Amino acid sequence: PGCPSFPLSQWTLLLEGRAPDLEKVLSGHYSTSIDPKQTQPLGKGFEITLSQPTTTHKVKTYGDWSIAMDLWIEALSFIMLWKETELRGYKHYISGFFVNVHYALHTRILNFDKVCHLKVEGQKYLHFDTISKFRRLEVSHLSSLGMVAYAELHQLNPSSGDKGNVKAGGVARKSRGDGSGKGEPCHNWNRGICNKSATDCS
Repeated sequence: PGCPSFPLSQWTLLLEGRAPDLEKVLSGHYSTSIDPKQTQPLGKGFEITLSQPTTTHKVKTYGDWSIAMDLWIEALSFIMLWKETELRGYKHYISGFFVNVHYALHTRILNFDKVCHLKVEGQKYLHFDTISKFRRLEVSHLSSLGMVAYAELHQLNPSSGDKGNVKAGGVARKSRGDGSGKGEPCHNWNRGICNKSATDCS
């Protein structure tokens, strides 16, 4: 009695101490369609097949994440009542990043949350409110100096590699020859005071 509604596959992950799939949690909350062919093993050669909601909702925003987290905390606290304070503290910790980081970078926070869950899954002695154990992950995923964040930044903004342009007065200008035909830079052109036409230096 009083058992919260929660996707079957996610109950299994909870009991095994594994990280949740928040997108399946969110989809289970909102879905109106079902996939009747999902099967879960019970051990010793037994398995159970139940109707499960299809994954239709992606966790893309702080609102999505917050709803899914509340559902997960409710379910996990139902079977481990003593975990609720710990989990609420973790949610408050992650929420602080959403509040202080520009929304355009919230994907980084969502990924950071995932790796925190995986860290706790892989090191069973850790608790979600052991914030100090997540500091290195903060650097790698949220700091502009971090390995993961730095790689993502350069994937989104690759360098043009155009070394033939010289900035002058805020405008990119190509170096021009000085008329000798050797392709040497023209200092007057770079300063914006050259009075020669393009054909004079070609």
